[in-house]
Amino acid sequence: MLSIIIPIYNVEQTLDRCLQSVASQGLEDCEVIMVDDGSPDGCGEICDRWAAKDRRFKAVHQRNGGLSAARNTGIEQSVGDLLTFIDSDDYLAPDTLLPLLRRMENDNDIDILEYNVVKHDGKGVDKSLGIGEAEWHDVSDYWFRGHAYVHTYSWNKIYRRAVFSAVRFPVGKNFEDVHVLPLLLDNVKGKVVTTSHGAYHYIENPKGITQNATNEDYQSLLDAHISFLDSHCKEINSRDLDFFAEYYAHVLNIQITAFSRYGAAVRLRAMSDYAGRWRIRGVNLGTVTMMKIVFARLFGVKLLCRLLKML
Repeated sequence: MLSIIIPIYNVEQTLDRCLQSVASQGLEDCEVIMVDDGSPDGCGEICDRWAAKDRRFKAVHQRNGGLSAARNTGIEQSVGDLLTFIDSDDYLAPDTLLPLLRRMENDNDIDILEYNVVKHDGKGVDKSLGIGEAEWHDVSDYWFRGHAYVHTYSWNKIYRRAVFSAVRFPVGKNFEDVHVLPLLLDNVKGKVVTTSHGAYHYIENPKGITQNATNEDYQSLLDAHISFLDSHCKEINSRDLDFFAEYYAHVLNIQITAFSRYGAAVRLRAMSDYAGRWRIRGVNLGTVTMMKIVFARLFGVKLLCRLLKML
């Protein structure tokens, strides 16, 4: 059975759209756990109404604890051997979940199945992430070559419950998905599959964390990435440098942004400190990015951040 977990807070205007998109997926053997996270508007009543009219929907009401706490409650309340998450201001395209569910039922080696995302910026511009067909038997390949670190979202994936064994979302931290996905990948025994089928419609929120991140939020984001780098040095050392370089460039840009916006502490080290070696030739990165990486190696990441802040 598939358990669909929906954390809900202050989304009275969009909640019915979200729930209707789930109800219309054609799933019979599923449960929809609606976690009303102490919402101050009418969300609680909307949840109760859906629970009363559709046996698949279950309303859970709790004091406000934040997104991670609401998701964790949903995990604890759910009984399905498959899990997925949907944020309550987003919605699913028709005929998305049922084919994905059948694919996981027919292939027990799939531990995580990721499907496509369409982003809406609220200004009439829609953008597909273009997640395509692939199978990843090596989760490191998925993280590095599949650029999973760019789309760590919890909500466009279906998971075997087993990958959440001893894993929960970090309460009180933003960018929680970046902390959680590496832990889930550590629990993958089979494979990760990505597919272009279906669509998760993500509605960008101008009041959301991505657009309004604080110094503390960026520190949380850096914590997640630097923890990953520190814990995977041995593996990084065993691979070609171009296997790792794009990811390092991604984290370096986060560090630069955190320093330039907030003066956040510089904790990222030079790329060669993680990779254990330096070989610039053959690394496929843009000229500006390569200049940043070379400067960071020669003079340090901190000096690079200070220089770029002055420009």
